[in-house]
Amino acid sequence: MTIGTYRQWVSRATPGCVVILLDRSDSMKLHWGATGGSLAVGAALAVNNILLDMCVKATIEVNAPVRHYFDVGVFSYGARITGPGGEGVESAFGGALTGRGLVPLPELAANPFAVRDEPSIDAMPVPVRMPVWVDPVHGYRTPMCQAVEAAGAHVFDWVGAHPDSFPPIIINITDGMVTDSPHQGATLQDWVKRLTSIETSDGPALFFNVFLSPTDAREVVFPSDPSNLPQPGPDLFALSSELPPPMAQNARADGYDVRQGARGLALNVGRSTLLRVLQIGTRVPDRAR
Repeated sequence: MTIGTYRQWVSRATPGCVVILLDRSDSMKLHWGATGGSLAVGAALAVNNILLDMCVKATIEVNAPVRHYFDVGVFSYGARITGPGGEGVESAFGGALTGRGLVPLPELAANPFAVRDEPSIDAMPVPVRMPVWVDPVHGYRTPMCQAVEAAGAHVFDWVGAHPDSFPPIIINITDGMVTDSPHQGATLQDWVKRLTSIETSDGPALFFNVFLSPTDAREVVFPSDPSNLPQPGPDLFALSSELPPPMAQNARADGYDVRQGARGLALNVGRSTLLRVLQIGTRVPDRAR
């Protein structure tokens, strides 16, 4: 695998690709600290916030069209939201985007399935009216291998059509460990290696992990050493890509102590930290064209 520069501009000529893998296992029904909601509710809220954030940042002027700076996919694993009940991997989008894989950002912006009052990501008492693309769902186990496999198929096709773009970014949001490793004879580590072996001329695909916990535990964001990490930190550290220079710089600007070799990993985060991590993980060099 080559070492990437991760310096390509994201523009309409060279759009980026962001894939979010959303754990919808049964344990996502657990309450998330003092937020008053479940892990599933908080995760969906953060995903909707980051999708809106991406749409807003791709708008040059007020009321101007959203520009095609990204193709975006959100895939759930652990509970089906369409078709027969059971576990599986599928698009988490609802409404007109139901069943869709990677969606161009302008089309995403035009097709939320609802606009409604949602709680503030910081749990403020005043609700915020915002578009909704993803609903909270939970049930069944954690087929993470299948999720990585599905992401890899979409990313492989996308890179074939965008060989010179900033490499695809895959962010896995989970509250548990994999239940389907090995899958088709390959472990989770094998599937992640396959995924991150897909590369553009700017570098290999990036795989980041965010671990949510219903317990009150110490937050760890962008560690550079797996020693002394709480479980399942060491395993997720080994699966997570190193933060490329632009993202490490963004994280430092946001106040994080990012050292050499820091990984795209966040453990035991609260809702506001989850959103900040998603913002850093999707903020890449851009240039309006």
